[in-house]
Amino acid sequence: MEKTSDPKTRLSGSTAEDGMQPPAGAPVLYQTLPGIHDEMMDADGSIMPHWQQWFGAFSRWSPSDRSTHWEELNEVVRETGIAYDLFADPNDARQPWSIDLAPLIIAPEEWQWLKVALAQRARLFNAMHNDLYGHRRLLHEGYIPAALVMSDPSYLRPMRGNQSAYNGVQFFAADLAKAPDGNWRVLDNHAETPAGLGFALANRIALTHCEGNLFRSSKAVRLASYFQQLQSTLVKRTELEDPYIAILSPGPEHPDYFSHAYLARYLGYLLVEGGDLVYQNNRICLKTLAGLKPIDLIVRSIEGLNADPLELNPNGMDGTTSMVQAIRDKGIIMANQLGSSIVENRALAPYLPEICRFLLGEDLMLREAERWWLGDHTSRSHVLANLDDMLISDAHEGSGRPGEARPATDPVRLSEAERKDLIDKIHLFSNTLVAEKKTGYATTPSWSGETLEPRPFAIRFFGSRREQGYEILPGGLSMSVGEQHAIGLHSPEGLTRDVWVVSDAQPEPFESIWASIARQGSYSRAGRSLQSRIADNLFWLGRNVERIEWQFRLCRQALSRLNEDSGPEEDQRTVVSALNSLILRAPKAQVFDAGFGGMNEIERLVRTVLYGKNRAYGFQESLAHMHRLTGLTRDRMSSDAWRILNEFFTDHRWFKEPGFMHTGHVIDLLDKGLMVLAAFSGMAMENMTRNYGWRFLDIGRRIERAENLSGLLNRLIFAPGMVSDAPRRLMFILEVADSFITYRSRYRITPTLPAVIDLLLLDETNPRSIAFQIAALHEHVNYLPKEPESGLRSEENRLILELLTDIQLSEGHKLAQIPQFEQGKDIEQIISEECRLEQLLNNQISKLPQLTELLTRRYFTHTEEQAQRI
Repeated sequence: MEKTSDPKTRLSGSTAEDGMQPPAGAPVLYQTLPGIHDEMMDADGSIMPHWQQWFGAFSRWSPSDRSTHWEELNEVVRETGIAYDLFADPNDARQPWSIDLAPLIIAPEEWQWLKVALAQRARLFNAMHNDLYGHRRLLHEGYIPAALVMSDPSYLRPMRGNQSAYNGVQFFAADLAKAPDGNWRVLDNHAETPAGLGFALANRIALTHCEGNLFRSSKAVRLASYFQQLQSTLVKRTELEDPYIAILSPGPEHPDYFSHAYLARYLGYLLVEGGDLVYQNNRICLKTLAGLKPIDLIVRSIEGLNADPLELNPNGMDGTTSMVQAIRDKGIIMANQLGSSIVENRALAPYLPEICRFLLGEDLMLREAERWWLGDHTSRSHVLANLDDMLISDAHEGSGRPGEARPATDPVRLSEAERKDLIDKIHLFSNTLVAEKKTGYATTPSWSGETLEPRPFAIRFFGSRREQGYEILPGGLSMSVGEQHAIGLHSPEGLTRDVWVVSDAQPEPFESIWASIARQGSYSRAGRSLQSRIADNLFWLGRNVERIEWQFRLCRQALSRLNEDSGPEEDQRTVVSALNSLILRAPKAQVFDAGFGGMNEIERLVRTVLYGKNRAYGFQESLAHMHRLTGLTRDRMSSDAWRILNEFFTDHRWFKEPGFMHTGHVIDLLDKGLMVLAAFSGMAMENMTRNYGWRFLDIGRRIERAENLSGLLNRLIFAPGMVSDAPRRLMFILEVADSFITYRSRYRITPTLPAVIDLLLLDETNPRSIAFQIAALHEHVNYLPKEPESGLRSEENRLILELLTDIQLSEGHKLAQIPQFEQGKDIEQIISEECRLEQLLNNQISKLPQLTELLTRRYFTHTEEQAQRI
């Protein structure tokens, strides 16, 4: 290895002495920190053997290759939604989650020791959990001070003595870091939830997408077999052939929601929230459109304290009432068991070696740094006497999300007043505080975008219970820590990296548990029953996608007229009236204001539609709703569909209003948006199973399209001051409805009112017509679940049948007989005259919202007097 004059600076790339070709790209300088252990470089400045394959290939990349891979990885992060925050400001350019181009690589021999040590730690915490909720020998015999346990709110007393709470730690995670001397130490333990397992999986998939060849050439171990073992274990725990397994999440406002949704999709489990569940007949059941479905096993991703407002926290609504009772009655299997987070208490650290010998008969292999529980008088006195050498932190904070552990308090950085407050806090709340001796971190290579540089790091390793012992994920989630002296995994920049475990052994063949179930069990095409919450979200997602498409088509045709800079004033008034139909949603008489400004008015209204804030039917509001609903239905959406809609969230041109509206550029942007929406619609039509989810998505689209077209026809045909059969206005309507080509292929004449009415209102073969939407709605509503013992049509069935019959009994030439707006004739007099077309359109406009209300009451909120569930 070639070295520079500085012994701590190395020139990247392998030489002929290493048995590899010199790098083709520019050399990468890597300078380690003096006196600090580095993962890639050994003490004499050579690359560690397990890093050589990756580093040699990385060095041979040209600068442009590295830049391309870096940009591609960031793009995958955005498209996948790893950094997705449902309530984040889309204009905020900061990315709270990024993946390092350089992984962290662990040698085979080091991994063999680590996985044994981590498995031992998981067994220890499982035994501690069982004892603390069982015989409590650890408390009676003085291995753990009783005040330590009883002062922790995560110790759930209602779970004491519950036999089904034994063997309750299914998922375990540990945050590890290396000290500057290269020795491992434990930062935190996690036994409450899977603790970000979905993030580690997403990071692996994202990085191998960009560095798949390097991953394979480095002989890194894949993760698939671990998750297959996990699936097999959970199925066997239920003792059922095809169990109903759900991941219980706090909801999209939780920062770990992406991890929950990603893991649910990968494992093929349901993602549910507390509002989806109900206790009935000693079972926890899922509320679905088809009735209540008992759940066999819940993978808990919520805090145990908030799982049952009846017996635990009265304000905790993440679960459902009587959850504890269902566990007592063995009506539900839960992993991890309620109350498991008691073993996460950092104050247990100084007692763990003795506990391990007592419970397991073994010496503890992995230990924390020197740590003291301040509830102990002797420990507290020692800490106060050496306060400047300590870090003070909460004994239990539940930092399940990777990187979000609170930074510890460093007394050296405090003012005199702050230092006094800290000492007072130590005396007053000693049972809830721990102190740790200051310890630094080792470093690992990190790609800055230009070069490799050493950064302090920590790793979260994951494990899960098998029939015998614990299986440790052959990888993990590494993060660059924000402070040299933090106790927990604190990473304010959100810089993460994948963890590769190198192995020379051939992977053992493994058959998926689902393959054997498929051979033994019966087939089903019905699919899982749909939660009412998901149906509601899919319905409004369909409406907002269709609403945005309508806004784009309307604005595109308006800007096309503006770009032509021609046409009579009556044509301009047509465009203004159509745009006002979106902005005002007002009666026809209020559309035209006295200050009509021609082409300038069109540009102003287009700006209002596309960039106006807080407008219920504007694009910005619709985009915000689509953004929210896409996140809420993430686990029900394919990766391709997610990436398609994510185009709107990653392109900031949709959020920033241009100072000067170049019509050609805006039209191009609208064309791109329409192609994105068309791709999503095509994905929904071609890839989604025709279950209730697809039907409610399509119901939303059909109602929105019918409402929009009915409103446009009503406004433009009957607007005062306009000639109802003006050809340019009819052409504008056909273009907005995307039916102009169909019209010309049929008639090849200037648009006439009877032909336009037939095509856009009565033709059930035209996918853009009102008749087509109503017929599709009629089919969907007939397919939805009904009250089982009633042979009568539901209210929504009668309403949609009325709308469909109204259209089917109409004749185009009769509908086109419209009273003309003669000069001097009062508008109220004209409206009062018999006009079948206007009555028909008004009927559609008034009753389609009623249909939405009926569907909401019956299937989403379940407020009907007669129960619709079995």
